[in-house]
Amino acid sequence: MIDELDFAFGVLPLCIIILSVAGTYLFKNAFIMPAAALAVCLICTFTVLNFSFIGWAFVYTLVSFALSHITMVVISQNKK
Repeated sequence: MIDELDFAFGVLPLCIIILSVAGTYLFKNAFIMPAAALAVCLICTFTVLNFSFIGWAFVYTLVSFALSHITMVVISQNKK
């Protein structure tokens, strides 16, 4: 069984990284996946984890935002 720390600092960031790149490539929009990442992190904060995870929720959202913009730059460079 996976404990909360493994989920919060292992599984969740890895899923956010993979889904941010894949979702941005699929939707061609840099704002959908960071919003989804924030929603998922906030839901996890108040259901699975405790309120002290709220800072990490915003950090993971910023990481998702940065990855989405990097993915959009790569997509636009490949179209040229």
